[in-house]
Amino acid sequence: MSERSEIFRNRLIAVMTDLNADKGADPQLRRTVGNLALRLSRDARARTWADLKERADGPTYDSLLKLFQQYSEDASRKGDQTTVRATELLALSLIARGRHEEDMRPGVEALDKYIADCAATTAKGTLKMPGAR
Repeated sequence: MSERSEIFRNRLIAVMTDLNADKGADPQLRRTVGNLALRLSRDARARTWADLKERADGPTYDSLLKLFQQYSEDASRKGDQTTVRATELLALSLIARGRHEEDMRPGVEALDKYIADCAATTAKGTLKMPGAR
């Protein structure tokens, strides 16, 4: 297995472990993921994050990864770990489209479903922030 494959596998496992350990229920994370997925999809005139991910050509793919890196670095400087985590989720989802290891498929599918759920609830305005009425 290549070093890149091993890094991807380890990050995917770590992210999915966190999401499955109730960290995925964090309303602020869900809203941030949903907002980013919706905004990027709309900006690219795609129907959904999954549609954008599927249609992204080489330059778009590279541009999105650079954008995620910039968002993550900016958020990290501001101490905004929620945005750092959200951009990592979307970046892993994007990278996963080129991964074909069968043993990672369930994790990738679960991640994509999580992103789709976040985007759907954010779009409906049904995701409440802590303390919101």
